[in-house]
Amino acid sequence: MTVLLENVLDRAPLGVMVRIARIDWDAMSEDEGRRLREFGLMEGCEVTPLHRGSIFSRDPLALTVGRMKVIIRARQAAAITVEPAA
Repeated sequence: MTVLLENVLDRAPLGVMVRIARIDWDAMSEDEGRRLREFGLMEGCEVTPLHRGSIFSRDPLALTVGRMKVIIRARQAAAITVEPAA
């Protein structure tokens, strides 16, 4: 089992599947929340962070959700609490 150093998606290790434990919907706009839901990002969903922006920035974050590849902002990822996937 992989131990996460921090429990937010923005800091999750790359290439390691994690489960979304909680999303702070109040930390983002209504449009951002709707967009994340359309991508399938909900509590209980398993995602794998693939890569982050450039060397100088953690923005954006690419991840897989099921068979899709999705890109979200680091600020949005910081509002998503994750736990190790089963």
